[in-house]
Amino acid sequence: MRPGLAACTLAALALTSDATVAPRRSTATAPLSLSPVPVPVPVPDLLPPEPPLSSSPDLPAITSLAIDDDLPAFVIRPAPNTPPSRTVFLTGSCTTPVTYLEPLRHAAAAHGGIVALQGDTPCRDGSRRWSPDTIGTAARIDAALRAAGFDDLTDITLVGYSQGAERAEWLAHRFPAKYTRFILMAGPILPSHARFSEAHGVVTLAGYGDVRENMANGAKRLRRAAIPALYMELPGVEHGQLAPGANEVVGLAFDWLDANARPPRERARERERKPGPRHVQASHRFGDPHPPKFTAH
Repeated sequence: MRPGLAACTLAALALTSDATVAPRRSTATAPLSLSPVPVPVPVPDLLPPEPPLSSSPDLPAITSLAIDDDLPAFVIRPAPNTPPSRTVFLTGSCTTPVTYLEPLRHAAAAHGGIVALQGDTPCRDGSRRWSPDTIGTAARIDAALRAAGFDDLTDITLVGYSQGAERAEWLAHRFPAKYTRFILMAGPILPSHARFSEAHGVVTLAGYGDVRENMANGAKRLRRAAIPALYMELPGVEHGQLAPGANEVVGLAFDWLDANARPPRERARERERKPGPRHVQASHRFGDPHPPKFTAH
């Protein structure tokens, strides 16, 4: 045998003798554990109350308000040293009020708080929308305000978004002495001066994702009918949303209503005190060389 072949044969025999044979796995089944199954600890009957929906101390809280025989409402309470106001929010179709209250926390708290109702008709996704039942909606608003601690249910401010703005308009028409001030956001219809004829003041708002013509032209028509009205632009978002910057804009809308809202009788007295075209014509007719200028209102 050649020396190289002999060396290879001896090496192979050495590896075979040192190799470890793996033991065969047992096919026997392991005995079952007889240790007792842990029993869950019973939950006490009295649980601590749920925390408010806002956990940040810097933001006014949004809390749930129980109402007898109705869905719960959502409430933002007035800021410290701020008198409460009878302000009600009507949400859009197939949404939840919290979606719109989130960016309006500071504006709502700074102007006396707000009570937000859920719609009375379910949507397929579990959210809510509004039915045409104006009288039923008014009764629900009364119940929500009473649950929030209000006894006086007059001179109510309505804030409505989309379908909620449309519902606010019909409430103004059906109960003109009760609902007097309005903030209408992204409404689907052109606000009617006939339905708002007794309103003390109306602010309309819309963003680039809304039908802005409805809100802008509606405010113009209301002003032509001697109803205090103002149109304002919302920060750019899609319809159904409110950007964080909406808080400042809605706060300015409340401020404008506080400064400019007037009941119809007071507006009529103001118009009587202002000089009209007849004064100008009479002055010119009697030979005044410098008749006063008249600006139509």
